[in-house]
Amino acid sequence: MAPGSAALGPALVLLGLLLHAQVEAMPKQRSLNVTTLWKDDNDIGRLTRRSRANSSRLLFDDIFFGDFEDERETGTSCDCAECGVINQEIRIVGGRPTGVNRYPWVVRLVYDGQFHCGGSLLNGDFVLTAAHCVRRLKRSKIRVILGDHDQYVTSDAPAIMRAVSLVIRHRNFDVNSYNHDIALLKLRKPVQFTKRIRPVCLPQAGLDPAGHMGTVVGWGRTEEGGQLPAVIQEVQVPILTLAECRASKYRASRITQNMMCAGRGTQDSCQGDSGGPLIVGTGEDGRNQVVGIVSWGVGCGRPGYPGVYTRVTRYLDWVKTNMRDSCVCVR
Repeated sequence: MAPGSAALGPALVLLGLLLHAQVEAMPKQRSLNVTTLWKDDNDIGRLTRRSRANSSRLLFDDIFFGDFEDERETGTSCDCAECGVINQEIRIVGGRPTGVNRYPWVVRLVYDGQFHCGGSLLNGDFVLTAAHCVRRLKRSKIRVILGDHDQYVTSDAPAIMRAVSLVIRHRNFDVNSYNHDIALLKLRKPVQFTKRIRPVCLPQAGLDPAGHMGTVVGWGRTEEGGQLPAVIQEVQVPILTLAECRASKYRASRITQNMMCAGRGTQDSCQGDSGGPLIVGTGEDGRNQVVGIVSWGVGCGRPGYPGVYTRVTRYLDWVKTNMRDSCVCVR
């Protein structure tokens, strides 16, 4: 026996007892409810939910991310060098799904464990979405999922989740007309930018995207009455002038200057895309700017009824004011 080893005996026993007590005190894994999405319950708004009773995917906040009560703000991330830059991944030929993390600013909003809406990362701290997406929600139950691709498979793009410390909904949002349909979510803990997670650019104040082709990205239905997809989708839509929008089958007075229309024929956003971005790539560098927020519409791809979006340029001052002490990426 080595010198001094006798004195170590009681100390090792005590250490073993302490470790055993810590293991016993650890929380046990909960049994998980694997119900994920629900069915759409609003024809004019784009909030959607559906049920996947036999889904084998476990809820992110139950198994992958754990408890968020110990998260604390650790400062802001202000890096606009790569805002609006897409990832040049190989896309499915002839299909609608995007390449993995092609649009690294697109996020999913989950409420009480269920898919709820889309959104756009503006910087390391804030997410842009629609006001109707956060109406009557409890902040503590909202989670933001970033860097996601397939809702039911985590191997292709390991996502991260953030709780929300602040919900900022436009005070003049009208639930009947959907005017001023814009909101900001402040993440409880900032995110660090990677290839999979980067912000989108905000547009210049004078930008009029009418006449451009825009891109809508999200996990919304691919057709009216269809199923919500597992993989994030994209669709190209022509952006209309205000006059063209008011000349559609919508009542002209319903389309305010705070709104814009995009889509023609079967090219349209659909239920489940709510809060997600309508983006355009302009300029020599092709940086993508979020010019619209999916807001409302009648059906999906119905002739004479283009999708209606919140016109982001009308709210640049509002966004900057409410993102105080945080950087704003404008192209």
